[in-house]
Amino acid sequence: MKERLKCDFLSKDADRSGDAVRSSMCGTFVTCQRLKNLTAFNSVFIFLGLLLTGCETKYPWTLQSDNNQTLVVDGIITNEPKAQCIKLSLVNSVINMPYTPFSGATVNISDSTHLYQFNESDQEPGSYYSSPFQAVVGKNYALSITCKTNSYIANANMVPVTPFDQIKIVKEKNLYRYNHVKYGDPAMIDVYYDWSSDTAYCAIYSHCQVQETYYVLKNVDVNNIFGPGKDTIFFPTGTKIIRKKYSLTEEHQNFIRTLLMETEWRGGIFDVQQGNVLSNISNGARGFFGACMVISDTTVVKGM
Repeated sequence: MKERLKCDFLSKDADRSGDAVRSSMCGTFVTCQRLKNLTAFNSVFIFLGLLLTGCETKYPWTLQSDNNQTLVVDGIITNEPKAQCIKLSLVNSVINMPYTPFSGATVNISDSTHLYQFNESDQEPGSYYSSPFQAVVGKNYALSITCKTNSYIANANMVPVTPFDQIKIVKEKNLYRYNHVKYGDPAMIDVYYDWSSDTAYCAIYSHCQVQETYYVLKNVDVNNIFGPGKDTIFFPTGTKIIRKKYSLTEEHQNFIRTLLMETEWRGGIFDVQQGNVLSNISNGARGFFGACMVISDTTVVKGM
């Protein structure tokens, strides 16, 4: 016997009495009279249809004015032999606007044996650089920031990074794409693409180098699984791909997870309630200070 479902669309003021399933979507009620053999399949189909055709309501976001002077710290030190960088800025009063650099701070990092002083760059206000040094696994690093009468501290330690999985490149028609492996130990992976050897493709894409970041986190978040999709980067033969893999502590993972919930994972079907991103900086500052072990590899794409 065939299962059937009869549905009528009623206005808000219509009579909605009787045995019916009602759902309010943008002020219109959908009333579905149940026939005898309504199956679970039909119920799921209707639910998804209503869910996907729901309305979005514009919500005015007003930032508290007393938050405008909140310090934001962006600092990751690594095992790479280079001048390490700590970036300081202030919370913006307008969403999606360039950050406001914070100048004039005293910034230091210490471990059990050394004190590393950071000086603000003349070319990059708000960016503080040290003399070259390498962070190592097994040491605790203490960040100290002094801004006028306020002081902030944070601590970080480094964990080892696991080796790369074999790179996976998929051919689609005459181009290629990178296939990210979504499992393994927690890590942040930056992928840099350089097709500057193909001037015609540079002209088509309007750029010769692009970069994207992937995360491997030990969590299961429905807003990640059902989050909005990302644009796929396609590249031609001869593209040079550089991968950099950063180790993540559990605390660093939690920071990234809450950051993604407010950025890349937002806009899907199962968004979570908005809130502040976690921070390990004291005295009410935002942002994160971390220490990551980094490895890298390089691949040149050849024709398949």
